[in-house]
Amino acid sequence: MLDTLPRLLSTSLLSLRDWIFPERCRLCAAPGAALCADCCVELPRLSATRCPICARPQAGNSPCGACQGRAPGFAAVYTPFAYAAPLDGAIQAWKFGGRLDWTLPLADVWLNAWEELPPFPHALVPVPLHRSRLRERGFNQAALLARRWGRAWGIPVRLAARRQRDTAHQVGLKAEQRRHNLRDAFRIHGPLPEHVAIVDDVFTTGTTAGVLAETLRAAGCRQVDVWVLARAL
Repeated sequence: MLDTLPRLLSTSLLSLRDWIFPERCRLCAAPGAALCADCCVELPRLSATRCPICARPQAGNSPCGACQGRAPGFAAVYTPFAYAAPLDGAIQAWKFGGRLDWTLPLADVWLNAWEELPPFPHALVPVPLHRSRLRERGFNQAALLARRWGRAWGIPVRLAARRQRDTAHQVGLKAEQRRHNLRDAFRIHGPLPEHVAIVDDVFTTGTTAGVLAETLRAAGCRQVDVWVLARAL
């Protein structure tokens, strides 16, 4: 009985908190959930017609010109969402504003948004942060997503990728500048299965995912997919 008292007390206190301060939607303030059903439906969806490799919205479902011209190291990008309002603001608040309370709502809305599930890899590999950037931010958003998605779908998470140098921010850089900025930035530690998925919050130009995918393939992975919360348009 004594062993169960702390757990019972904790459960009672949580129930009391929820009764006094009920959960409200972070977007519309409706009571009941961190993201209400109406707001989940209104989140910006990525077009069904897209490049089958980089998920760029386009008129058809053939590989886009960029992927035909230079095939990326990854096989395909999987996300149901476009990086647009109000999802972009939520991700920015979470990532740059230290709003860790956004972690579960964002991760779970992604889990529940699929009409057809993506192919399951043998492991999830979050995009790493350099230790100085990790100290500054306090958390790695990609690792938080990977842990939640991996636990929900029974996929192991491997923190096998390391960022061995602190690269400059990619914002404002052209594609080739981004690739140069990331040259030799990643190192893989330990063996990995043949099929893995890189996890990140936003897919922008695909340079980071592409360079990490090439590094993973050089380490022995035969297929590398990319799982992200949202894709920039």
